[in-house]
Amino acid sequence: YRQFTKSPQVAGMDPNSPVTESLCVVAITSPDILVVNDASQDERFADRAPVAGERHIRFYAGRPLSLDNTSRVGTLCLVDTKPREMDAAEQRLLDEMGSWVERELRDSVNPADPEEAAEPVSSSSAAPIPVEVLPNYAVAGVSLPLRRVGSDFCIWREANGSLDVTVADVMGKGKTAAMSAAMVRSAFVDSDTTVDAAEILADVNRFVMHAPGVAGTFATVLHARIDMETGIVDYADAGHGLTLVVRADNGVERLDSSGFPLGLIPTSTWQLRSTLLQPGDTLVSFTDGFLKLFDGTLDSLPDVVTLIRTSSGPDDVVKRVVAMARKARVHDDLMILAVTRTD
Repeated sequence: YRQFTKSPQVAGMDPNSPVTESLCVVAITSPDILVVNDASQDERFADRAPVAGERHIRFYAGRPLSLDNTSRVGTLCLVDTKPREMDAAEQRLLDEMGSWVERELRDSVNPADPEEAAEPVSSSSAAPIPVEVLPNYAVAGVSLPLRRVGSDFCIWREANGSLDVTVADVMGKGKTAAMSAAMVRSAFVDSDTTVDAAEILADVNRFVMHAPGVAGTFATVLHARIDMETGIVDYADAGHGLTLVVRADNGVERLDSSGFPLGLIPTSTWQLRSTLLQPGDTLVSFTDGFLKLFDGTLDSLPDVVTLIRTSSGPDDVVKRVVAMARKARVHDDLMILAVTRTD
């Protein structure tokens, strides 16, 4: 047997490893979170390759993941190359994130409503808010739900000489997740356009944490404001991390995430960061379902860049993505938004 790491965070790391050498194989035997402050001092782990070898793992925290009360299928884990401790609040946060992953797994394996498992609907579903006037910019987006309704969305709107764009992936699939996504979407639509992107995330996060019908929801979000005259992009990213600026000079910039997803911590804050769209540059943001049109991992980001560079503009990007999705039949909600500065 081998362990497969679905989301490795170390560049060049082989996602496959022997189960007998792993730390997660111990964590998965119990329903509780396993915290090891210094694996080199723990006889269960000291001689295993991740600890004794070049990875030099010292700290480990693993939260088992289950499809039901008995079927534990993996872990959500944190590691560090230095010994450290994990307090009760941090463990609760890891537990909540593990619950999020479990719900995603269960939704994928066991659809709550068989009637929802229909053909993906057309690109007109979950249509973004149209912008009537876009001087020197082109923008297009599409949301393709796995079932009749989806929980990924993108919106854009012009206000006060700026173009505000939002891309979100709300936890879950099906009707319940779609209703939560609709409420989160409305919160962004109604947000104050005079405050910055980080403040908007904080405002919507408070709504997500407390509003009836949406509390308990998690969402990764990219919210950006583009000054349409200067091309300056001020943005904040809540655990999304899937936004690129594909530059006309062949450069590529990936916009970093600056905090947790919405719905995890009531007092979360996010950093406001900036970049610049030059004429010919394209900002493209998408959800993880889009990556499944390729190999499903971050290794496919160069393929995304190639798609943008070989398209004639955002409308063409959308048309090509829709065609790819229909051919590939991806088993996930899928969303992409592209903005090109044309002047």
